[in-house]
Amino acid sequence: MKTGLAATRGRDPLLRRVLKTCRDNSMFGGGGRVILAVSGGADSVAMTLALHALSGPLRVTPVIAHLDHRLRGGEAEEDARFVAAFAESLGIACCTGRADVRARAKRARISIEMAAREARYRFLADTARGHGAAVIATAHTADDQAETVILRLARGAGPGGLAGIAPVSERDGLRIVRPLLDTGRREVEAFLARRRQVWREDRSNADPVHLRNRVRREVMPLLRDRLNPSVCEAICRGASIARCENAFLDAMAGDALAACRAGSAVDAARMKALPEALRRRVLRRWLCENGIPAESLDFESVERADRLLCAGRGSSFIELPGGLRMRRAYNSVSVGRRGGSSAPAGFSAAVSVPGTTILPDAGLRVEVSVAPGIARARPRGAGSLPAAASLSLARLGRRKLVARSWRPGDRLRPLGLGGSRKLQDLFTDAKVPASRRPSIPVFACGREIVWVPGCRIGEGWQVASGTEPALQIRVRSNRA
Repeated sequence: MKTGLAATRGRDPLLRRVLKTCRDNSMFGGGGRVILAVSGGADSVAMTLALHALSGPLRVTPVIAHLDHRLRGGEAEEDARFVAAFAESLGIACCTGRADVRARAKRARISIEMAAREARYRFLADTARGHGAAVIATAHTADDQAETVILRLARGAGPGGLAGIAPVSERDGLRIVRPLLDTGRREVEAFLARRRQVWREDRSNADPVHLRNRVRREVMPLLRDRLNPSVCEAICRGASIARCENAFLDAMAGDALAACRAGSAVDAARMKALPEALRRRVLRRWLCENGIPAESLDFESVERADRLLCAGRGSSFIELPGGLRMRRAYNSVSVGRRGGSSAPAGFSAAVSVPGTTILPDAGLRVEVSVAPGIARARPRGAGSLPAAASLSLARLGRRKLVARSWRPGDRLRPLGLGGSRKLQDLFTDAKVPASRRPSIPVFACGREIVWVPGCRIGEGWQVASGTEPALQIRVRSNRA
């Protein structure tokens, strides 16, 4: 039996295109059940026919899922009956559901469109888990891609927005794939005409109150007639380029964020030194990590956060979506709940020697090896990260080395400076805000503090020579 592209050679061109899209983007991996989001419209009906025809080469078992949003009364009920009959004609399992989208939108104070989207994806996710499926397929086409890019461009989107709809993405631990993303709407309708397959028309798709409908019925035809007959393909090509470049920039942002972390906060000076374009991307990524939904981070929110980050060295804060607050204190910037503290709880952990110890409450990783050599890092102030130090293995002996949070009254005897100093004074000299101090690890042996990252090691813990085995300690963010 022929498989792959050979199986579709001489068959419908849409099938060949869909199979290529699925293969190029590794949409289905080793196969299995896949949930098809089917509204009854032309796009989802065509996707169902295509994946049903290609189920052998793709090794997939389609399951149809249809949700009634309770927005269109009798028409929606007819859609559900159509989808059920369509599924039966193909011998495909079908699951239907209902959601009161209007009530959901009112309750959450969001738009009908956003509430419908959330309800739809929740229903699809529930259906996938109920059928043991890890993949959901939606029927976005090349036209949807072009319309999305134009809408985002009109709203002032950056490279991430202009990348458009991804062929493959993840949501709630499930894989979302879009097999028709390289296929235009005209190709879809021609495919259905060749199959003599009917579909349902949603009258709301003609309502000019929806911006996407205006783009579809007014803007795109104008661009085709006056600018470029192949404008849809050109926009999709630009989105593909933007998506690749965006992935590269995201990788750069991840590296830059790792270098700017200071426990659960970020170092304002290091962030400010980044190029503006990279800094904003790093800032957006860090804010999302701290619980701010990506869809809530509009240009103005990121701009306000950037101004706070690049302000003087005083203390100030701004309010962020989701009941969060971004606060700057000295050179440290953190995010926490309004009226609450972003500081972690106290912690204490025995350090593995040798080995790696994770300090989850501080968001740090401690790596210890036993090897000759002496770390020559210049002290940069208490709490500076990443940090490294060499300690006497002989002095430690069989005792335990502990990494714990700072306690009032703690003192360190810095090597070569004579006497001892309160850690509170060291933090003050380094301008470490009170909210960040509990996240700075203090390394102790018994009652003696032997090292604080960013400071000199304790008196008596120096390594005698660079040839003897020593404790080589490195502390860095565990979010890198």
